[in-house]
Amino acid sequence: MNPKKIVFVTGLPRSMTTLMCNMLAANPRIGGGETSPLLEYIYSARDNFSYTPEVASMLDKDTVTKAFKEFCYWGMMGYANAVTSKDILIDKSRGYVHYQPFVSEIIPDAKYILVVRDLKSIVASLESKWRANPFNRDKRDSPQNMSFVTLEQRVTHFLSEAPLGLALYRLGNAIDTGTIKNFLVVKAEDLTARPQETMEKVYKHIGEEYYNLDYFNVPQSTIENDRIHDYGIYGDHKIRNSVEPLTDNATKILTPNLCNKITREFEWFYTYFNYKK
Repeated sequence: MNPKKIVFVTGLPRSMTTLMCNMLAANPRIGGGETSPLLEYIYSARDNFSYTPEVASMLDKDTVTKAFKEFCYWGMMGYANAVTSKDILIDKSRGYVHYQPFVSEIIPDAKYILVVRDLKSIVASLESKWRANPFNRDKRDSPQNMSFVTLEQRVTHFLSEAPLGLALYRLGNAIDTGTIKNFLVVKAEDLTARPQETMEKVYKHIGEEYYNLDYFNVPQSTIENDRIHDYGIYGDHKIRNSVEPLTDNATKILTPNLCNKITREFEWFYTYFNYKK
């Protein structure tokens, strides 16, 4: 089995990670791009490595650690070879922003891409999805508890719970610990407004020659089930074939007061990523 290059893509919800992956997957040398269970596989293996008595019974700690890394490495390579016959696999998971140090112990030269977007726009997109799906009840919508009833309540839930809330906690940790330096940070606004310039930076980061793509006709190669768990109504992994700049309608959807509240409460986000407050 030949080792394969794996590029790990992560990002905030509603931040155009699916578009990024499909742009890359248009390259004949690159495959994958769907939301992947690969991180969950090796994460679960780490639990067994950490707590299984048979691991602790081995006296030579260095040997058992080396063996575990090899197990994870070749497991990841086997997964990559099964998913695509192409030279490079794009593996997407929101968890990589948090578990990058673990993955890099297995693949030291791995490349990581992190896609972000103005937080107000992300919340506005989640709210828009909620409004567009009146037949699907969000489990947090609990009249007896007067929960998820008002716009402000929904915004609070979006920002403090998975998927967005968890992603923000992890992102903040990556900034505080310095691990974010291992990622190429891509703003969704740049990806959609200046796709060629942005993708040239992506290709340089992953060490591959730029692939010239028609950004007015991006093919969709990823297929995902958007009706999974409670995130179904908020998940939308279909891309628009023509890449166009994002529309800033957060103030209209969320109200100016709530937008101001978001920028105040998440000042660290707006400062670090240089978004307008």
